Amino acid sequence: MNGLGKNINYTKYINYVAIAYAFILPLSRAGIVFFSILLIILWLFEGEWKEKFKLLKQNKVALSIIAFLLFACISLLWTDEVAKAFRYIKKYWYFLPIFVLFTSIKREYITKIISAFIFGMFISEVISYGVFFELWQFKHATPENPSPFMHHIEYSVFLAFTALILLNRIFNEEDMKHKIFYTFFFLTVSGNLFLTAGRTGQFAFIIGLFVLALVSFKNKLKALTIAIILGVLVIGIAFNVSTTFHDRVITGKNNLLNVVENKNYCTSWGMRVGAWIVSKDIVMEDPILGLGFADNMKEFHHIIDEKYPSMKCMHTVFMHVHNQYLQVLIALGFVGLFLFLAIFYRIGRLQIDDQELSNMRYVYIAVLFFAFIPEVLLHRQFNMVLFALIIGLFLAQNRIENEVKND
Repeated sequence: MNGLGKNINYTKYINYVAIAYAFILPLSRAGIVFFSILLIILWLFEGEWKEKFKLLKQNKVALSIIAFLLFACISLLWTDEVAKAFRYIKKYWYFLPIFVLFTSIKREYITKIISAFIFGMFISEVISYGVFFELWQFKHATPENPSPFMHHIEYSVFLAFTALILLNRIFNEEDMKHKIFYTFFFLTVSGNLFLTAGRTGQFAFIIGLFVLALVSFKNKLKALTIAIILGVLVIGIAFNVSTTFHDRVITGKNNLLNVVENKNYCTSWGMRVGAWIVSKDIVMEDPILGLGFADNMKEFHHIIDEKYPSMKCMHTVFMHVHNQYLQVLIALGFVGLFLFLAIFYRIGRLQIDDQELSNMRYVYIAVLFFAFIPEVLLHRQFNMVLFALIIGLFLAQNRIENEVKND
């Protein structure tokens, strides 16, 4: 940098702000916006654009994300509802910190940033338990659904991923004091997960548990045994101890039975099944490019009126189709879905030698791939920013390891 800012170490401040960004992520919508913007501003002032563009051009994950975002913008050309579609697409600005973290985070800050996120989750967990035990009231959280800062589906995904980060540290930690601490925290986070009404995160946690075991142990039989034992224990205890979890599982089963036996789509899971049926009709109209991010839902409700009167209850609650894959498919067609899935394929192929971060990468993909089935997670603020944080750190670790190899 030239001029007044030439003596300012913007990279250092980016790393400091990234810690605050990670900490505030589970706690405050306003804080997310503030620190996201601050990261971007500092990154712009940091300069070194030649090196940054070189890094972006060489990284296939970054290129895949850029390709998807560009195609989403191009889709404005074939939508009639340009203003609505633009409002939808502009929310992707939350992904910009991915590139900030990728190019500017230093090695010694990665663990600190992850720990800051875990500490933020600890604060959220304390508030959640206080609401559950009726020690205090907090915003819209209730003892039946103690999710203090975000929608219970989002919170359940946060808790699932946090629990798996802690379990990963338990598997890899050698210091017994740290192992005991992580075990205690893992148990409290897992308990919090099954006290909420978020079935998405609860079952994503079980999927992630199996993936973590498989990537953590060379002996796959041992890995499966550990995963099965932990999975059965967690589900068994939760089903018998947590009234919320028990009732939500029974309700979900009854919802699906109602669809099969009575064609009743006016339940939580019934409407999700209905969304698959209606989305199939939309895909048949334009399978290659889709209808765009506004016309897709306009057509969705039009088809319900024309063909599926038993699904009219979905008009008031379905602003999207509650499925990440379907949402991308009906908006951007198979081209958009291919570009979207390519992001995760490239993340899975990303070279990361650090064992903890490599394991986190596979677990995070597993959690997301399951959670995408019942919810459009990557258009919800908290999960968009979690995606930006985690993917940005994976890319930063890959960059750092390549720098070491090339020295």
